[in-house]
Formats: sequence, structure tokens, C-alpha cells
Amino acid sequence: MTEFNRFFAPRSLAFLGASSDTDKWGYRILSNIVHGGFQGKLYPVNPKGGEALGLRFYKSLEEVPEVPDLVIIVVPPIAMVDTIKGCISKGIKAGVVVTAGFAEVSENGAAVQAEMVALARKGGMRLIGPNCFGILSPSARLYAQMPPIFPPDGRIAVVSQSGNVGLTIARRAMALDFGCSRMISIGNEADLHAEDFLEYLAGDDKTSVILAYIEGFKDGRRFFQVARDTSLKKPIVMIKVGETEAGAAAARSHTAALSGSSEVFGGISRQAGIIRANNLQELMNLGYGFLCHPIPKGRRVGIATLGGGWGVLAADACARLGLDVVKLPRDVIKELDSFLPAWWSRNNPVDLVAGSADDILRVVDILAKSDATDSVLTLGVPFPHMARMALPVKEEEKKQVFQSVVEAYTKSFEQMKAISDKYGKPVIVAAELPAPRAERSVDQDIMRSIARQNMVCYGMPDEAAKVLNSMAMYGEFLKRG
Repeated sequence: MTEFNRFFAPRSLAFLGASSDTDKWGYRILSNIVHGGFQGKLYPVNPKGGEALGLRFYKSLEEVPEVPDLVIIVVPPIAMVDTIKGCISKGIKAGVVVTAGFAEVSENGAAVQAEMVALARKGGMRLIGPNCFGILSPSARLYAQMPPIFPPDGRIAVVSQSGNVGLTIARRAMALDFGCSRMISIGNEADLHAEDFLEYLAGDDKTSVILAYIEGFKDGRRFFQVARDTSLKKPIVMIKVGETEAGAAAARSHTAALSGSSEVFGGISRQAGIIRANNLQELMNLGYGFLCHPIPKGRRVGIATLGGGWGVLAADACARLGLDVVKLPRDVIKELDSFLPAWWSRNNPVDLVAGSADDILRVVDILAKSDATDSVLTLGVPFPHMARMALPVKEEEKKQVFQSVVEAYTKSFEQMKAISDKYGKPVIVAAELPAPRAERSVDQDIMRSIARQNMVCYGMPDEAAKVLNSMAMYGEFLKRG
């Protein structure tokens, strides 16, 4: 942990390849570090000297008045070996090599990369990269990455062999105010590998869920062991790409990764407790699910729905995935009969048909309370201002009306969260938001507001069912130990 804290909680940082040219990465990344609010000491280095962003450039590492905890390297490949030698001579123990042009492009590049790593290891220095976008550690106000994005501190960690995929994940988490604990673009993994970061994040008290994008493995056996040990402590949700001939070829030219067999990786995932996602949206859905909900004790699910069709879709989706859409016990039916319309189906899903939207909270509570269920899937949320939102809204009233929409939905999710907490069972919600005539920006306001309650709303029943199934699978893995 001490070794990796140099990357994620540095007290001082040297930036090699600093530039005053706003078109160069040496300026842009330095700008992100500055504008991200890095609180430690910052030493930009350029052999020609100069200044930018209110900082004076040092002409060499030797001029830097202390041994920095971390160095960010953005120098041409031809200068990399000498740069690493200079870092070792200075006594630096941690470096992030953003520069590309190594094993991913040619045999000569691979040779330079190998020499760079050999030098670093001999000198006791650890490296991230090369060919990476950089790293984020919001708790340390460290934003040493290419694009100017600044996600808040959160509980989701991202480990990605692709810089732009990693930052896409960070952006999406940021859009809902979930934030990130760490984002590591590992690039070619010349020195430190994906499993090294999984091992670190397993013990990182700022991380609750790990999301990963992987193209291939350097040491499959060690990856399996570390991933399994990590999964016993916190969930890993992963996209493994390069499963087609075209994808594998793209991976080799992207990060020099060897993709391997999809079937083999499927077996590894099941044994190691890795939750696989098929695409980025699914990756985010699963990550939010693990972040927001307790792990179900089994596969028995009760479904409450404001509309019959969504209930049928959810039942089909759950059954296909192997979830048990349980038969409702008599005591549950009797309690529901006390307030639902006489024509309700008396089946699971519990369809409120034309019943009161507010009744869904009572239904969810009854289903969650029952010993016959391990989780509840809720389709739709109560919304008292539906009739009002169906009418045109005057421009001067929009802000007030839309704020009432956000507050109404937030209250509903607070109540769902309270039910989940009371019974220790996941209550997973899928619904269309918001009410008619609300502007698109209101959707995001609602999602952000409910995220602050540590809740999430999925757009479709099958998405929610997939999340619930993956959580049940993870629960089964934990039971096996």
C-alpha cells in the first residue's frame, strides 16, 4: 500500500515534458494537474526552461529541490531510456509513462520498452504505462490525464487498458455524481499489470467496486489468483474484449495485448468471481448495482409493477437468467388484497393495473418483508404530479415545476432505499423518467439527486434483471468462498 500510495496520494510530483504550447500534451496534462487542484508540490521540467500556468520550468530533474514521490513522463520515445536513468539517479520510485510508440507499434519499440522496464526495476522504480492516458485520484486532487475531466471523489475504481474507455467510464460516473476513487490507464503494462492494481484496490478503503476494461493478460495464472482474492473482498465488474479475430488484431496494435480464448476467460471469471459485462452501458449498470444495493441471499425475486407489460418483460428476463420468480405465499396475497383493486392478478409480478401509484411502496414493503423473497424488482415509481406535468408549463413556471419533479422522484427513491435497508434486501428499480413534458435535462437532475441517496434507476426491465442476476451470482461466489 505504501508503494502504491506514491501513485495515488503523492506529496510531490515532477512533470517531465512540460510545455507552454497549448496544443501539446505536455501543456494539457500539466494544465489538468493544476486546474484539478493538486495540493502537493509540483515541479514541471523542460530542458529549455520556460514557464506556463504560473509555474517556472526546471531544466532538469537535478534542479528539483527534493525527491518527488511521483513523476509523470511525457517525453518522446527516443529520450525515454535516458529519462528513466535520470529518474533513478534522482531516487524517484514511481512513474507514469504517458508516451506512446513502444511495443504496440514495432519490434524496435518493444526493445526500448523492455530496456526501460529493466532499468526501472533494477533501480527500484515502478511504472504505469507506457502508452496510457494517465491516472486520476480525486481524493488527492490528482488529475494527471489527457482530457480535462475532473470527477469528484467516489467509491468506484477503474482499471483500463484503454485510456479513452477508462475516461468514458469516469465521465459516466461523474455525470450521475457517483464519482471515482481511482482511474488507472494501464496501457501496455510494461511493468505494473492489471492484477497489481486489483491487488492494491482490494485493500483500498476508498474503493467499494472495481470496474475494468481488459484486452489481454501478461500473466494469466497470477491474474486469476489475484482476481479471486480481490473478489472475496469487493466485486470486480469487467469487460474482456478481443474475442473476435478483428478485435484481437485491434488489441495487439492498441496495447500489444494477447487476447486469449473467450471460453477460457469465461471459466476463469466463474471461478474467480469476476462479473462479466458485455458492453460499457452494462458495465456501468452493474457497477451502480453493486455500489447501491446489498447482495441478495438467493435468487428468489418478487416483482412489483405499475404496468402489466413491463411486468411480463421482467418476469421473462428474470426466468431466462435463472432467477426464481416466486409464487406468492397466501399471507402475502391476503395482505395485498386488503388494499389493491379486486381485479389484481394475485400473481408474481404484482400488477397494480389501475391501482394507486402510491400503493407500489406498500407492495414493495410487503414483498421485501416476506421470507419467500431475497430481492424485489420494482417497475415504476409513484409520482404525485403526473396530471400537472401532462399540461403545458409556462416558461416562468418551469424551474419551480421541474424542481418539484426532482423532489418527488427523490422522495420515492428515499422510501425505496428505506425499505431495502429495513429488510436487508436489494430493491432494484426500473422506470421511465421523468413525467411527460419535462425537459431532457431534468432526467439527469433526477438521476443525480437519487444517486446522492445511493440509489439508481434503470431504464428497462431487462437491465434491472441483469443487475439482479449478477448480484445473485456474486453472492453465490461469496458463499462458496
